[in-house]
Amino acid sequence: MPRFRLSPALMLLLIGLWWTPALAAQPTALPDRLDFAQAKALMLEHNPALRAAQARAAQESQAAAVPARWPNPSLNVSQDRLPLPTGGIDNQLFFSLGQTLPYPGLKRAQARAADHLSDAAAFRYDEAAARAFRDLRARYVDVVAAEARVETLRQLTAVVRTATRAADVRYQEGDVDTFGRARLRVALADFENQLAEAEMEAGTARRRLAAHILPDDAAAFADPALSNYTVVGALRYRPVDAAYEPLRLQALARRGLLHAARARVDARTQQLRAAQLQRIPSLRLSAGPKLQNTPGGTAWGYTAGISLQIPLWNTGGTQVRARAAEQQQAQARAEDTRRAVALQVREAYAQVQSYQQRIARISGDLLADTDALLQDARYVYAEGELSLVGLLDAMQAARSAHTLKIDLLVGHLRSLYALEYAMGVGPNEEPPLLREPFLPADAD
Repeated sequence: MPRFRLSPALMLLLIGLWWTPALAAQPTALPDRLDFAQAKALMLEHNPALRAAQARAAQESQAAAVPARWPNPSLNVSQDRLPLPTGGIDNQLFFSLGQTLPYPGLKRAQARAADHLSDAAAFRYDEAAARAFRDLRARYVDVVAAEARVETLRQLTAVVRTATRAADVRYQEGDVDTFGRARLRVALADFENQLAEAEMEAGTARRRLAAHILPDDAAAFADPALSNYTVVGALRYRPVDAAYEPLRLQALARRGLLHAARARVDARTQQLRAAQLQRIPSLRLSAGPKLQNTPGGTAWGYTAGISLQIPLWNTGGTQVRARAAEQQQAQARAEDTRRAVALQVREAYAQVQSYQQRIARISGDLLADTDALLQDARYVYAEGELSLVGLLDAMQAARSAHTLKIDLLVGHLRSLYALEYAMGVGPNEEPPLLREPFLPADAD
């Protein structure tokens, strides 16, 4: 019996066709070097919280328009059959089309309320976008800071390794005792542990940033590349010289949360007006042809009617009082929101000022000459002019100085992000306080 054999070329073609869907289904990887403009574009396109906020705004806008719609007409068909004493049947067929005519001001108030509620939904989306933008900037700078910490600890750990190897040699020569050698090895273990911890935290920061910007099909986080990519940027310090009062006024004028609260007050006012107008009865008109079939023949006519709802049991006062309470609630919440925004601006501004004062005092004064501390201490120790305890203290001090500088820079940037978020700065606006490119990379 002949056996079917695949040629090598056909086999490769079939394998390629089989692998094509699998390759197409692989998640989209981030670039090896991600800059902030790319991260922002990915967030605007893929962030699920933003998509949910956009859908919610559309849903609320559509739901708000429902009460403003005119009531639908109704079509009624009825038949009367009446036996006549003289014999035969009087058959009457009625067709009527009815339409309710609300009081003219009612629909106007309901339409205005719908417009205000739609505006409130749009402003809430602006608030969600500003919050997502703040989170993006914070997660991005966390990656930059994590990479800076890893690089700093790598350099410091390399120096400690060199010092430990030198101590091993001197131990063999009898210049270093067992206690001194063990102390250096413990210090090296501590630095190695801190470096491993920093590398793990850097991977976590990268994955948190990826979770904020990845498309849905790439958010499984099984790809190692999601914890190994780098971001473009360097920690820079740019002091901000801005008075508090103009920033507060900008926040009150542009914050989406405040605009949404004010729009809800306007909507509740119009809904209260509509409830008051609903106490005025609406007219209902109906008209249509009528067919009458009797033993004497068939005749066409018409029917017409006007109906007026009499507010006997429900006069509408309860609805008016409920709407008035809703308006008062909206006004109170708007005031509460205004105070919360003003407090956010005040607290963020105080944090910015605090970090700038600390950076000027600590980084610019107290830590001004600590960059080469460990190298100098190792050299002096090798010359025999520094004790082992002094060398160990210098190792710890060098690490503390470098990490403190990074922490201060990150804290300053995060406080600026919080301040601009409190002012309502969104992803499609130019940040008023950080106008230069976001964390520009050092020239290389």
